Amino acid sequence: MATSIRWLIRRVNGRVPCHFTWPLISSRSVVHITAAEVGVGSSMIRPGSPGQNFFYHLGLASVWVSNIFPRRNEFRGDPGAVTFYLHVDWSTPLDVAVTITVEDNLPIEIQGF
Repeated sequence: MATSIRWLIRRVNGRVPCHFTWPLISSRSVVHITAAEVGVGSSMIRPGSPGQNFFYHLGLASVWVSNIFPRRNEFRGDPGAVTFYLHVDWSTPLDVAVTITVEDNLPIEIQGF
C-alpha cells in the first residue's frame, strides 16, 4: 500500500525547485512523484472528499520531475519532506498538478560503499 497527496502549483515555467513537507516521509522513504499540466475548474461529477478543483489534460508542453529526494533529520526532530525539481518546457507559465506517493514499506536493503 501507499499514501498519496496532490499539490496544485500555479504558473510554472522552466526548472523550479520544489519542497513539500509531510511528516509521513523519512530519509529512507520510497517516494514517487508524477506531474502533468492541468486546467483549473472542477472535474468532479459528484461532490465528495477529497475535492479537486482542477482537471488533468494532455497538453503540448513537456512536464517532468527530477532529482527527487526524501529527507528528514531524525536527530534534530525535523519534519519529513521531499525536495525535487519541477520542469515545464513551454514559452509561458502553466498550471501543474503534482502527485506525491509514499510507499508504506521501506526498501528491503540499502546498499552503500
